[in-house]
Amino acid sequence: MSKAGKKSSQNFTRAELLVHAMVIELEAVQSYKELAEQMEQCGNSAVAGLFDKMTKLEAEHAAKIRDTAGDVELPDLAPWEFRWSGLEPPENIDLAGVHYLMTPHQALELALENELSAMAFFEAVAQDSTDDEVCCLAREFAADERQHVAWMKDWIAKYPPPDDDWDYDPDPPAAMA
Repeated sequence: MSKAGKKSSQNFTRAELLVHAMVIELEAVQSYKELAEQMEQCGNSAVAGLFDKMTKLEAEHAAKIRDTAGDVELPDLAPWEFRWSGLEPPENIDLAGVHYLMTPHQALELALENELSAMAFFEAVAQDSTDDEVCCLAREFAADERQHVAWMKDWIAKYPPPDDDWDYDPDPPAAMA
């Protein structure tokens, strides 16, 4: 089981699942937006454009979840009350994988990892749920993430893997003291 699915074995209510899904998407929007800005500042507009595209994709998914919630009052959960395997939501970007010279291929690999993690989270919720409505909704969210995974794989195929020396910079940025 992936890291995203481990802690989700407890049953969710519909409202709890919706708030988890909303936070996953909103965190992804924020992460991709910040990365797009960072890549643009580093002069890596190709990757910035991909992260911009991911920002829009995740924002659309968040809006869909908001529409699904309708008039349901979502619980206000403290950070430690969320049921993901770590401290962060499944689609939160691992900043250790970000480099100012990263290639579009690498950026998409990072995005693919996040989409797979979110998909695994929702699949685990669906598998463990005893509530038919929650199970159905979790499967729907997993299917959305599965579509995102397919898009990432299609996009990755359009960009070659980086050369071994992809991070070589003859004039690296200097830290200001």
